[in-house]
Amino acid sequence: MKKILYASILSLALGLSSCSKEFLVSSPTDQVDAGTLLKDTQGAQVAMDGIYRMLFTSGWSESNTSQNFGITSTKIFTSLMGEDFLQDAQGNGWFYFDYKFDVRARFTSTGWRSYATWNFYYTLISNANYILAAEKTLTGDPKVVENIMAQAYAMRAYAYFQLIQIFQQTYVGHQTSPGVPVYTEPTTSASQGKGRGTVEEVYTQINQDLDKAIGLFSSDKGRQTHISHLDYYIANAIKANVSLVQNKWADAEKFSTEALSKSGVTMLGSGDLYGGFNSVKMKDVLWGAEIITSQSGIYASFFSHMDASAGQYAASSRKCIYNWLYDQIPNTDARKKWWNGPTDGGTPETKPYNQIKFRYSDKTASLGDYIFMRAEEMQLVKAEAQANQGKLAEAKSTLADLMKLRNATGYQTILDKSVMSKDLTMGSIGTPTTLMDQIILQRRIELWGEAERIFDILRLKTGFNRNATGSNHSFKPTWNTLDPVNKEFILTIPQKEFDGNTAMDANKDQNPL
Repeated sequence: MKKILYASILSLALGLSSCSKEFLVSSPTDQVDAGTLLKDTQGAQVAMDGIYRMLFTSGWSESNTSQNFGITSTKIFTSLMGEDFLQDAQGNGWFYFDYKFDVRARFTSTGWRSYATWNFYYTLISNANYILAAEKTLTGDPKVVENIMAQAYAMRAYAYFQLIQIFQQTYVGHQTSPGVPVYTEPTTSASQGKGRGTVEEVYTQINQDLDKAIGLFSSDKGRQTHISHLDYYIANAIKANVSLVQNKWADAEKFSTEALSKSGVTMLGSGDLYGGFNSVKMKDVLWGAEIITSQSGIYASFFSHMDASAGQYAASSRKCIYNWLYDQIPNTDARKKWWNGPTDGGTPETKPYNQIKFRYSDKTASLGDYIFMRAEEMQLVKAEAQANQGKLAEAKSTLADLMKLRNATGYQTILDKSVMSKDLTMGSIGTPTTLMDQIILQRRIELWGEAERIFDILRLKTGFNRNATGSNHSFKPTWNTLDPVNKEFILTIPQKEFDGNTAMDANKDQNPL
């Protein structure tokens, strides 16, 4: 029997913040008649809206729920697994065990990272599958039906893309390695469990879903009733990221360019960088979650772990920038103000190198929108894809379009000094020499706290280094962090999956312990 976790469609429809903690022993229809909810487009969009709410709610583990709150929780722990993003103290303990690589051995627990992550993304998949199963029977405007199905296809693709990067090494060189179980139909207590298959098979499903989503969205590209809803441009953005991981450079350029073509979306100017990245109304936002007053007061949240001025989790465990990376940012670069310098101090907020990039919009109400994807990410994907195709002049121009918004007086000098080469020579630390070095460096600065750093470390095969001279890292692993395929870079599969899925054998199918 399949042993993924799910939140019932009832939970989705009502927008509840909790999910079922039992493995799949019954269909979600046990709690509400899916045939009723998924009868027409209105009910189907309600179910999709429930999925969107799950993207920022907590409760994905049976304990330690304060460090499990959806997409931005993933962004934090995958960033802490690298070198650019660190905690300066253990504090309450949340996320510090990710930073110390002390979660993989806890795969038998229902309170730790493996279980919570598997639970979260397979819950999204399970509910998307129920919506997709209604594709032929859903009543309503055909254009609306297409749009809802496109949302569900894109959501399923996104969830599988996250899972395969978290639970296995990067695509290139590991196509035949074990993947994650792929389910494309609704599941019940009688559903047969599936094995891991291969990485290639997972990416095949991801790409099929994205192609389907983009095709369905394309009939009405401008239809997006809320910024939280997946649309044509976000589907293209996800496809661009998938293509980047697969080293399909022409596709990565094509889809990132299309994502950037969304009307009204443009990169931020230097004067727009200091609002706290807490509003989906920012002009560069492609995808985000708007948190309204009735949803505020969420103590276990991205901002409670990031905003040290709020007196919450972040006050005792600051999220800081690696001082090596901070030193790479010129004083003329407006982004340097996203972090404190080395001599600040006195209060939790002003500790050395503490981030002030992400802040509550209203600390009293614990209010702040979640930003999942910005235009700047696609700009950097486009530059990297162009460079890898040997289109160096175009890549330089694409990168310049971003850099001049951040460092108007100094960007040209930096780019003129860069050797026109697609070779990445800098590694984790070192001196940026080539154009590709500069593209990746700008990505690390611009998307600090937003992109999953360990994913880049895996796909670029650089490993990481926390040991630059005078490093401010509070934890430095003793194992070889420069090994590009180190077992520590991916999570272990939760024991609960093996306990109930006869198609998977813990002795054969578990990731290296």
